[in-house]
Amino acid sequence: MDEKQLRTIAGLSKLSINDNEIEGMLDDFSRIVKYVDEIKNLDTSSIGDDEIYGQTMQVLRKDIAENALRREDLAKIAPSYENGYVVVPQVIET
Repeated sequence: MDEKQLRTIAGLSKLSINDNEIEGMLDDFSRIVKYVDEIKNLDTSSIGDDEIYGQTMQVLRKDIAENALRREDLAKIAPSYENGYVVVPQVIET
């Protein structure tokens, strides 16, 4: 990557860069590209699909309501409460 390409990318990204930052950014981009190339060249032939997908599964808790706030308790602490609902100030003008 050269300075012209860096300035183009910065412009597309709506970033302003100073002349004294150019060299450092070019070095950073170079290191990032080298790192991505290293990752692309890793040998993953010994890793099966089941290993990849098994690691990304997220265990979720059961959706069980516990210690729910009762309406009577909510009515006592809400600043404004009418007909079973908490009344909030209007935030969108109609």
